[in-house]
Amino acid sequence: MNRFKKWFQAKEEPELPVRDVTLDEVKRATHAFESALPKGTNRTILLDEEQRIDLTQLAPYLGARSTQVFYMSRETFTIMEAKDHLTVYEMDHVQVAVDRYFEKERKLPLKPHSKTFQVDCAKLFEQGYLRELPHQTYYLVDESMIISLEPKTD
Repeated sequence: MNRFKKWFQAKEEPELPVRDVTLDEVKRATHAFESALPKGTNRTILLDEEQRIDLTQLAPYLGARSTQVFYMSRETFTIMEAKDHLTVYEMDHVQVAVDRYFEKERKLPLKPHSKTFQVDCAKLFEQGYLRELPHQTYYLVDESMIISLEPKTD
């Protein structure tokens, strides 16, 4: 073999193993992926129209290939397993409703006397910000007004 040919040949990437990955691994890989993106680009470029995460793009960060399915909220970036994909869509609707409510009312849609910053989804529904009542309870994480399934812990 010609020694120059060897220098200019494309290097072959080692084949990554196929295995199941954990939700935590996908979260860490997604964060690492986003850190490597150009400024102003965010992790939603990993999503297809149904909000499934393209694990082939995450494979180098996972150190493996996987055929599993994970979903991510476009509004909150919350990542969930396939079994929870409907919660991802619901979460996006609630986040948009919270944002619109705050834009119009200039106050947070919280349950009265809530120490956990629980979102008052009944109020959002009654005032037309939500088309249906959510199946989950949502909380505001902090002043950023991002919602979560877990109340903020001090």
